Amino acid sequence: MKADEKRGVPYRIAIEWSGDEDFHFSCDYGFAGKQPAPRRTGQEMEVHHFPHVTRAMGNVLRKLRREHISFPLFLLSLAFEHRQLLGEIDELLRALHAHLSTGRENGTYRSFITGKKECVGE
Repeated sequence: MKADEKRGVPYRIAIEWSGDEDFHFSCDYGFAGKQPAPRRTGQEMEVHHFPHVTRAMGNVLRKLRREHISFPLFLLSLAFEHRQLLGEIDELLRALHAHLSTGRENGTYRSFITGKKECVGE
């Protein structure tokens, strides 16, 4: 078995908002046909400061709640900030892949995504 075949592969992603825009991102991973690892409470969680992602996801949340958002302004904001937004998404995916590369066969990667800089050092 190759080294890449020994690590689990992502099969479920969950986003749970904790406030207006901050959210928890989790990704379950494992092998096809294997039982997933039971979720552990108190599991270590990474914290990321992604102001552009939290702003965009806040707009998604408002839309899900059927609150008013200015969609043309949202699209304009995405157009001007797409590099930062894509950079933050890339950083999150790199953190996920770094976690997966530790060789765990199954489990859950968890992180807290915030737009507030002061939350990162906690």
